[in-house]
Amino acid sequence: MFKTMIDPKLRSQIVERLLAASDVDISAADVLDTTSFRELDLSSLILVALAAELEHELEINIDDDELSRIQTVGDLLKAIDSSQSQNRLP
Repeated sequence: MFKTMIDPKLRSQIVERLLAASDVDISAADVLDTTSFRELDLSSLILVALAAELEHELEINIDDDELSRIQTVGDLLKAIDSSQSQNRLP
């Protein structure tokens, strides 16, 4: 399993934003990397909007093809981590 280097504080903020957009009544502690957006009752439109916000805030770029493959919280975190890694100096 791929382990992200996402800052735990950033992960927590992302999960809180997902939960704020969701009508599902679960706590942040119950959201795992394997939790799907379908389980959170989040549409692809919400995911695209969130990704656009994160791209702007974190100064990253998530490729459209990669974005279309994101199905879980972990997928989103991996995409963010990958984009951040590309922006890091060697």
